[in-house]
Amino acid sequence: MTDGTIRVLIADDERLFAELLRVALKDAEGIEVVGVVHNLKSAIGELSATKPDVVIADYHMPDGTGADLARAVRATLPETSIIVLTGDPSAATLADVARSGASGHLTKERGFIDVVEAVRAAAAGEVLFSPSELQRLLLADRAPHGVAEALTPRELEVLYLLAGGAGTARAAEALGISTATLRAHIQAVLRKLGAHSRLEAVAEAARMGLITLDSWTREGPTSPRGGKVLASGR
Repeated sequence: MTDGTIRVLIADDERLFAELLRVALKDAEGIEVVGVVHNLKSAIGELSATKPDVVIADYHMPDGTGADLARAVRATLPETSIIVLTGDPSAATLADVARSGASGHLTKERGFIDVVEAVRAAAAGEVLFSPSELQRLLLADRAPHGVAEALTPRELEVLYLLAGGAGTARAAEALGISTATLRAHIQAVLRKLGAHSRLEAVAEAARMGLITLDSWTREGPTSPRGGKVLASGR
């Protein structure tokens, strides 16, 4: 981010919705819309030109999906966060979003104020999902593959913070480490869990029993240290 301003690229083939979203974000303090595009090809082309901090993408576009765009973002601008929007998502859509490297998912029924808050959260490195969406993802018909290598105590601490929706700066501060060190731990967690995103890591950890589904569906998971870990989103 430059001078604390969050640079946002919007990719949505519904032109009226994209324009309304642009206006809502334009009027939000500390947010700059650097581009509005209406298909996957144009969005990928704008990545290098605009270097956004956050991308908001519709899941269904004429030439691909928001998850496809998230994969392109992860390959070219790994520090950029992406939020995927759609209608009522299926479990398969949620799983695709989780695997893609997106920060999370929002339904289009959410208000523009929620989207603005999500942009700020994504820029801070937080994981975005609603409890109902997470539950559907956890209940998807997919068996856990097991951990190839055991997580260290510090990596488990990082996992609990990710599950609580902690952003990069807040998690680093909580652990008393630099953001660069935190990102290294996050990459280790993703690698060991076979996950491509923080969201997928949380879901995979729940399948493995590192986080209990019962805790998630009621109040949010509880860490071994007794601290309550809350799911981001409403």
